[in-house]
Amino acid sequence: MITVSLSKQIVLSLLSITALLAGIAAAAIGASTFTLTLTDLASAVFGDASSLASQLILTVRLPRILVAAVAGAALAMAGALMQGITRNPLASPALFGINAGAACLLVLTQTGLVAWLSDLPLILVTALGAALSGALVLMLGGGISGRIHPVRVVLAGVAVTALLMALTRTLLILDEQAQAVLDWLAGSLTDVGWDQWHQLWPWVFAAGLLSLLMAQSMNLLALGEEMASGLGLSPLKIRLQVSLLVIILAASVVAVTGPIAFVGLLVPHLARRLVGADHRILLPVSALLGAALMVWADLVSRWLVFPSETPVGLVTALLGAPCFLWLTSREQH
Repeated sequence: MITVSLSKQIVLSLLSITALLAGIAAAAIGASTFTLTLTDLASAVFGDASSLASQLILTVRLPRILVAAVAGAALAMAGALMQGITRNPLASPALFGINAGAACLLVLTQTGLVAWLSDLPLILVTALGAALSGALVLMLGGGISGRIHPVRVVLAGVAVTALLMALTRTLLILDEQAQAVLDWLAGSLTDVGWDQWHQLWPWVFAAGLLSLLMAQSMNLLALGEEMASGLGLSPLKIRLQVSLLVIILAASVVAVTGPIAFVGLLVPHLARRLVGADHRILLPVSALLGAALMVWADLVSRWLVFPSETPVGLVTALLGAPCFLWLTSREQH
């Protein structure tokens, strides 16, 4: 059984890497007012980097692709962790109000209603909003120190998300200065560059590495709280540690790209069906699939209404909403 799982992991990892590399190549030379070819891509990477095409790829396309890949990996890992600690297949950072909380507090800061947060780094503002909304959902869903009810916590997440998004939209209507973040709220990679890449990758790398170190504890928690306690682990401690990692992963992405829904919900489902529920395998495979999905979604967002761009969050929503309805219908049977 272990050999079969490892073989599946290797095959899926190779396919994911292939899809990711193909997406990177396609995105690097994709929809553009300039005519770009694979030769231009090869020249930018291995040859003359001084040409206009090479500069376009290295200074505009490459950081955008890297941000998309890392953001997709972070959201997919966050979704897998959320589904693990709640034992709920419908859990994700978006459904638990984490994305909405991060976005809402950022808009509150932008409008000056919580001006004392304006001096903090963007990642800390979004992390605080994510932490507050996530904690509220967990408490409404059964309490951090108690047993989390799978259905109740999803309902609490939907309600809290709706409330926070309504507050965010109201602020955008009432305050003209907040209109600048309207595109950001849809989830966009339009203006990302090397600055955003350097802001994003250290947080995702650190949280992702710690998530892999927590994988065995997640496997034991999946056996049940009694079993985990009998093996000398504290379910509450594991849940709090993993929740912190989810907040870091989700908030760091929201700070750069805005809230992007459904990646953290769909990718872990696909990975779990292909390689099983062992988090030591599930987390890295989810990261690869999430990265590939985001790179391709960004390419589609640039292609749909070229030369204008569609926010990548709308593309993932168009893909994710039907899949979410299908998942919920399966859960009812």
